[in-house]
Amino acid sequence: MQALGGIEMSEFLAHPQVVGLAGFGPCLVAACYLDRVGRQRPYCKAHIERLRICREKDGFDEAAWRLTDKAICSTREVSLRGLPDRLVVECLYALSSRVDNGFKLRPECLRPLYDRLRAYQVTRFDEVTDPEAAGYSREQVMMIRAARLALARLNTTPETERVKDVWDMSVFGHTGVVPFTAITQKPLREAMKIWVYDDLPRRRNKNAVHHARAIISAVAMLSESLRLQCPDRGEVPELWGRADIVAYCNRMGHLTATGKQSASRRLAYTRFVRRVLLRFRTLGLAGPGGVLEGMPIDFAIWPEDMPDEPEDAEAGRDLPEAVMRVLCSHLDRLEEMSNTETRVATELLIDTGRRPDEIYTLAWDCLESDPDGSPVLVYDNHKAYRLGRRLPIGGETAEVIRRQQQRVRDRFPATEPARLKLLPRPRTNPEGTKTYKDIAVAHRTWVASLPDLAVPVITTEAGTPVTHLVPFDKTRVFPYAQRHADAGVHPDVLKELMDHRLISTTQGYYRVGAERRREAVDRVTALQFDRHGNRVWRAAQTLLDSEHVRRAIGEVATPYGVCREPSNVAAGGHACPLRFRCLGCGHFSTDVSYLPDLQAHLADLLRSRERLMSAFEADEWARTQAMPSQEEISRVRRLIDRVSSDLDQLTAEDRAQIEQAVTLVRRSRTVHLGMPRVGQPLPDVRPPRTHQS
Repeated sequence: MQALGGIEMSEFLAHPQVVGLAGFGPCLVAACYLDRVGRQRPYCKAHIERLRICREKDGFDEAAWRLTDKAICSTREVSLRGLPDRLVVECLYALSSRVDNGFKLRPECLRPLYDRLRAYQVTRFDEVTDPEAAGYSREQVMMIRAARLALARLNTTPETERVKDVWDMSVFGHTGVVPFTAITQKPLREAMKIWVYDDLPRRRNKNAVHHARAIISAVAMLSESLRLQCPDRGEVPELWGRADIVAYCNRMGHLTATGKQSASRRLAYTRFVRRVLLRFRTLGLAGPGGVLEGMPIDFAIWPEDMPDEPEDAEAGRDLPEAVMRVLCSHLDRLEEMSNTETRVATELLIDTGRRPDEIYTLAWDCLESDPDGSPVLVYDNHKAYRLGRRLPIGGETAEVIRRQQQRVRDRFPATEPARLKLLPRPRTNPEGTKTYKDIAVAHRTWVASLPDLAVPVITTEAGTPVTHLVPFDKTRVFPYAQRHADAGVHPDVLKELMDHRLISTTQGYYRVGAERRREAVDRVTALQFDRHGNRVWRAAQTLLDSEHVRRAIGEVATPYGVCREPSNVAAGGHACPLRFRCLGCGHFSTDVSYLPDLQAHLADLLRSRERLMSAFEADEWARTQAMPSQEEISRVRRLIDRVSSDLDQLTAEDRAQIEQAVTLVRRSRTVHLGMPRVGQPLPDVRPPRTHQS
């Protein structure tokens, strides 16, 4: 061909002597996408160099080298060439699943994985049973396990999952796994699968998996007892009987006595087993053709087999104010150790008393307003499956939410607000639609890093009260709604705050320990008076146990003290002929804890008298009946003066102790005798704290 130098590229390509020639074909290395460089050389230039180096090794197999050698890394491409067709499909499906889950795909991570799969001649991911032992890197192990999980969930249904010994709960719309392998007897294990499958539709909240695991663990204890006690290791249901139930109950008692399980767990597990065995029969599993066919009728736990309810003598789970102030003053450190979302979640937990999962799953637009403009938090109660609940919150809490909303919008400007979460997950969350998982680890690390927490405790030394600073157990530090109960919030109000369906559930949070209550009662009753203002109880140091019992069962609360008239006590306070004119009754007494109520009553009497003496339109007989008597007003004033006078005679330390005791007694007081209720003001549940910038 005549030389064509010195012309433009366009002219060169258009020249009639320029003719395209066929290539030499692709490189014979399976993973390579380049062409060979000549007819005599079946490889690309790069693989020719690699081949020259590899041939120097003893026992080199060129045919195997063609199948397993890596592709040439010249771009950000990832080569799937040389992998079996099935493995290629599995890799593509696994990549699609990771993208759907919000993971970023990086060629520098994928390329080594596929090269290693090609080198080991893997045909499907199921063959890689132990990637760590096979030498895969940590990130490759994670990707292999994610791929196997995605492939395992492909085309699965509840009908196909229910026959397995380990259930993937995502098939049922939950998370995690539920294993049945701890139940060694096959009939009992199959029966439990049927029980859980039947029970799952009744569990519409996120605790369904936790509940199923707890039930299975309880039945696993029964399974272990059968395995140890029965000659046939408990494999035949027809041979089960009353003796096996007795052995199980004795074993549970032994585990509790030796400290291997708590009394509360023993009671809970025994209840679970009793319920499950009864349900087995109602499901027909013990009948003809059932998996437990022939199970005797006496293989059941009867009411008399149940252990006693363990006594809860704890003083409540509230955090002392001193501890709360330390926590709130170190929120900046929490943010430095973790991130802003963790701090915001902690503040909302402190301020609202909501359950952690109710805070983590808050939507971006969770802040609304009542008609009067007051802020309201809209959340979902996942535990009871009550969605769209509304909780009034304070202005500072609302401001925390508004600042977090702005941060989220700045981070995810392209995502629709309706899809955003208030606390988005910091990773694998490109659109901000995934919720924060948990702050428990970060919270525990933060609390452990704080200075030693100390709370004041009053003791008596040589008859003199002394205040000591006692270290507070950091494992008890968790911001939750118990603080509201111990802070004096009325049960009706707390029921709404905690979103309980039943008031009995809320009342379980009102626990004042025996020692704390005894100490408070001792201090308060040292300043007890009758209706004339005379002291009626002896010194608190000589208070007998019988007086504590009498206080609980021999009196009934009135608006301004207590009544000890037997018939009225027996009627629960509803058989008083004086109609709440307690100050004129000999069975009435009061103490210093009722001083605010007496003062409020005096003010109410004076206001009523002034209104009735003014131009208030009413018949004379009605005005006379409603007019407070001067004797009643004088009696209340004298009683207030007597109580206040005794308080003024106390030392500053004694008075502080009395005030602390009064606060504790008033927290647990609930009086409702048909009279209008006046609720106590809500406590300040937001102590001073450092603010975010």
